[in-house]
Amino acid sequence: MPNLGFYIARRYLISRKSLSIISVMSLICMLVVAVVTMAMVVVLSAFNGIEKLIDERYRYLESDLSITAVYDKVIGLDSLNMDMLRAAEGVDEVAFAVEEFVLAEYERNQRIVKMKGVEDTFIKRSGIDSLMFDGVAEFHMNNTPSALIGIGVKYDLNLRMFEQAYNPLRLSALQRGKQLRTNREGAFNRRNIPVAGIFSINIDFDSDYVIVPLGFATDLLGYDKEVSQVEVQLKKGESLEGRRDELQEMLGPNYLVKSRLEKNELVYKTNKTEKWATFVIMGFILLIATFNIIAALTLLINEKRNDIKVLSGMGAPASLIKRIFFIEGALINAFGAAIGLGLGLLLVYLQQHYGLIRLEGGLVDFYPVAYSASDMLAIFSLVVVCGLLSSVVPVQIFTRRYGAL
Repeated sequence: MPNLGFYIARRYLISRKSLSIISVMSLICMLVVAVVTMAMVVVLSAFNGIEKLIDERYRYLESDLSITAVYDKVIGLDSLNMDMLRAAEGVDEVAFAVEEFVLAEYERNQRIVKMKGVEDTFIKRSGIDSLMFDGVAEFHMNNTPSALIGIGVKYDLNLRMFEQAYNPLRLSALQRGKQLRTNREGAFNRRNIPVAGIFSINIDFDSDYVIVPLGFATDLLGYDKEVSQVEVQLKKGESLEGRRDELQEMLGPNYLVKSRLEKNELVYKTNKTEKWATFVIMGFILLIATFNIIAALTLLINEKRNDIKVLSGMGAPASLIKRIFFIEGALINAFGAAIGLGLGLLLVYLQQHYGLIRLEGGLVDFYPVAYSASDMLAIFSLVVVCGLLSSVVPVQIFTRRYGAL
């Protein structure tokens, strides 16, 4: 009977006639493995959800790829072959942009903000109109340039939307070539611009950004056919890293191509580090939990010592007896892992579609979660390794005492 070892192990695990203390302990071990596995699925999915939420939020103001000059602060509009960039594989849209820190003033309130000058297509491309807290997402009001500001900037400046027609926001930027210490007043360009809308994306953008039309930004900064960067939006499903390397090779060493992930590297790396640190910690918890399987197998071997002697007397090889108890431990671990993965994925599904856990006053209504096949594979592999270790030890040690060798 080729599956004799599996058949006997299954009978030891699931007894139809009686529920012995060994069976109860095996079920407890299975439950412990299931609970820890489920917790790992839920926790890693929560980290994935946070990472996805962060990425979605950064997409509103950050393009997939950005091109800047290596040896200068600005890029001349005629220095790049825009037709070649637009025709590059995987590229969906190319646009000019300006980013610079400027002084924002509203009545007596002042603060430094990051001004981002963009083309008119930015609103449609970014989808920022879906995140407006107040006002409208427009860059021109009554044929006059208008700005979009973060809600944090609004509160810091105590800006009132209903006054914008006659009391607009004032932005000041240091003129190129001017020294502040020699001519404090004449060193600045100052322009007034009414605020059309207030957006709320995340704390980083909300507290710093003022978005204005590209022409207004270049005029304020004194740029003459120059921009800070060229923003490249890729087609859906394209690899950021792969297309970044292709564009970098195409443009040469005078330009630097960065992906959205690289520009916000600290945020993404911090989340990934926390995620895998949590995975390691829960892995240790799982390893400790599988020690229960060692105890269960030890008790089972002790209870079945007469069966071991009978099988040995009937000519059963030591390998068969070891395989029986090894399979017993593997079954406990496998059933626990399967139940844990199933329950974990079920909870993730329910959270995604029905929102079991709500967030009051947050960026989203429900706590974000996201399933990842690679994470499930990592969890399953860890559970299998821990299960194998917990099954091998008692089988190798205790079967020798009862005639297995």
